[in-house]
Amino acid sequence: MDDQEILDNINGRMHGPMIGFMEKYFGNFQYISQGASLEIQVPEGDRCHCAIPSAAPSPDDFLQWFSNYVSRELDGARGSWHISQDSTASGHEGTDDSARLLLTMSPSPAMSPPPACDAGTRWGHVQVIGQFYQRGCVYYQDGLLSLCRSAHLVFASQPTRLFLHSFYIRGSLIELWVFDRSGLYCSHVVDVRKDFIQFLTIILSYQRMTDQDLGKLDIIKTDIGGSYMMLDSAETPSLRKIYLESEPVASREGLVGTGTTCYRVRTPASRRWNSILKFKWHWVRERPESELLQLAKNNCVWGAVSLDYYKELESTANLRRGLRWGSQRKFTSLRPPETHGGVEEQRGKVDYNADGCSDYTEETGNFFQNRFLTCTITSPAGRPLHTFHSLIELLQVFRDAVKCHRSLYHDAKILHQDISSGNMIILDGQGEGEPKGILIDLDSAIQLTEGSEAEVEITGTRPFMAIGVLRGERHTYRHDLESFLYVFLWTVISSHTENPPETSKLRQWSNGDWNELAVRKCLDMGQDSFRNILTEFTPEFHSLKSLAESLRQILFPLEDGAIWTGTHSSPEAIDKLYDGMMHAFEGAIASEGGR
Repeated sequence: MDDQEILDNINGRMHGPMIGFMEKYFGNFQYISQGASLEIQVPEGDRCHCAIPSAAPSPDDFLQWFSNYVSRELDGARGSWHISQDSTASGHEGTDDSARLLLTMSPSPAMSPPPACDAGTRWGHVQVIGQFYQRGCVYYQDGLLSLCRSAHLVFASQPTRLFLHSFYIRGSLIELWVFDRSGLYCSHVVDVRKDFIQFLTIILSYQRMTDQDLGKLDIIKTDIGGSYMMLDSAETPSLRKIYLESEPVASREGLVGTGTTCYRVRTPASRRWNSILKFKWHWVRERPESELLQLAKNNCVWGAVSLDYYKELESTANLRRGLRWGSQRKFTSLRPPETHGGVEEQRGKVDYNADGCSDYTEETGNFFQNRFLTCTITSPAGRPLHTFHSLIELLQVFRDAVKCHRSLYHDAKILHQDISSGNMIILDGQGEGEPKGILIDLDSAIQLTEGSEAEVEITGTRPFMAIGVLRGERHTYRHDLESFLYVFLWTVISSHTENPPETSKLRQWSNGDWNELAVRKCLDMGQDSFRNILTEFTPEFHSLKSLAESLRQILFPLEDGAIWTGTHSSPEAIDKLYDGMMHAFEGAIASEGGR
């Protein structure tokens, strides 16, 4: 994620300063100053002793002091701090007065400490993050974005992470932050030099926190067979223990939000990765995907994935219990992240006596949105769409995915609403009449009920969204079928990779606001512009040009000389559109088979 994406992700989802922050996270640690020594009583009752420096460090010598004083060898410390120069810090490119402070811990006490965090940082070991600016000469927003960038890397490497401790130092001012999937929230500002003992106890407490204190959900273990999870699955005893593939097959970018991460999994008795495990923080107001998967099963939807396991593991409301907050906050003025001023330009623009978050943000009137961390296992597991082995296989996958969509719509009254290249998979080893490709991921789907008037929301994956959806129209079956055309073009022009070439017109389907995208796609679906898109088909796919043109004509008939992007909702019109697309793919399959 770049700075603008991070800014869009966090802005309006901040709280602070939070009443009860210090008591919640540091209240269990008791510190007694005894002359030049600091006695620490950790929650388990153990007592540790640390020497108190004769004087608080100044901003100029803070990093050197921090490096010398805080180490793994200190009495009772679980992890070690590492300092890395942050050359990517917002507003400080090419300067040496900013740094990351990272607390790392090995996953097991028997293992050696992780390597120092530099360019090869192992973000899977990082437990607390800090962002330091020596002179305090940084726009508040920029420094916080740098902290958020580190937090994003931690969450991306630790997908089951519940929350993450962090701190933001500008000169001698420190502000403590906690990140979770509902947002980020902070403490009151502490002056390192005026309240040195309090600052010291905070830093030492981080090193003595338990896994639970640090926000770790330790449900993934490791044995000789690899990474595994134990499930409380009474309904399916074979799923008591599952192994996870080393790398996720899909993950969603973002710090605040669903944090969706998917792994292929297998049972100990199998060598095949035949199921998918999904971690997701779903918004409490959203209908869980498990309910729609069960609905599809109950209505015998053709090609629907099977729901094998579902459990809610945690919620952000529970994680934040004991804290008091008002409405969420946003920055009072936004300076585009790409227009950083130099350090000299920023001098004099920073209030060195600022209180922190409350000085640079304002309330939005919106309140905290609770999210649940869910664990879902479905089967079968397939291959990504771009891994098709032949043109016939590709065409069969699209034909069967459309058939699956039709069954969802007619048999279970479910509208998918997110037809994308990532939500279509290829199945291997299928017999005659069984689906070669299916739709997955009902996270954005809705159940269609008579008389329901849900609020209109723009839903889908940007490059594949229908013109009507981009214009704010209510999502319909026809919009999903239109998305199938965009996915088909994307897949063919990408030619066995995940994205089209940089020069492709399809790249522009991701840039701009909703109205701009709607206008651009409307032009591209016109006959003349569509011919230009077809010129991007490489020789391997030339035989599919006629299919692409047929799909365009089926979806965009001419009315009064212009392409029509609306929806006919009569049963006859619905069947006609589904039949037209199915027949187009069947004809192309027959044609390819005869070559």
